[in-house]
Amino acid sequence: MPQHQRILAIDPGTRELGVALLEGRSLLYHDVHVFLHRESPNTILKEGRAMILRLIRDLKPDVIAMEKTFFANNRNSALLNVFSDEIRAVARSRRVPVRAYAPSTVKKRVTGNGRAGKAEVAQVVVSRYPELKVYLDQDRKWKTRFHANRFDAIAVGIVALQDL
Repeated sequence: MPQHQRILAIDPGTRELGVALLEGRSLLYHDVHVFLHRESPNTILKEGRAMILRLIRDLKPDVIAMEKTFFANNRNSALLNVFSDEIRAVARSRRVPVRAYAPSTVKKRVTGNGRAGKAEVAQVVVSRYPELKVYLDQDRKWKTRFHANRFDAIAVGIVALQDL
């Protein structure tokens, strides 16, 4: 095993998907992928699978860390759970281990408060990676929600780093 493992951190979503690549204490990559083609659940799953395969191929992670999804009785959460399973299946097919963390666990370990809001998580992430401050102070609520995916993915990566 390499001394500094590469962690591909994912905040899964069916509208936006936050991703980050961490190695040691370095944040090498971060982005939010937007699913533009929302015609059908199959289209979202196909696009998501292709994106995860591309990330694994291009970024060559040693581990994938992702936020666990919750189950609710509605179409969107069902699709999110299937997509989460798809991420695990793709990782397994590429022999990349997956670590999944409950959102409350990520919040607790990053902020010290398992009920912390997205703004608190973002503040802690920015304190560790000051170059991300540009994504913190937004002039529109939709931009704040959009970038929360980025911060959540990085927070999952931070927790995974603590476990190595």
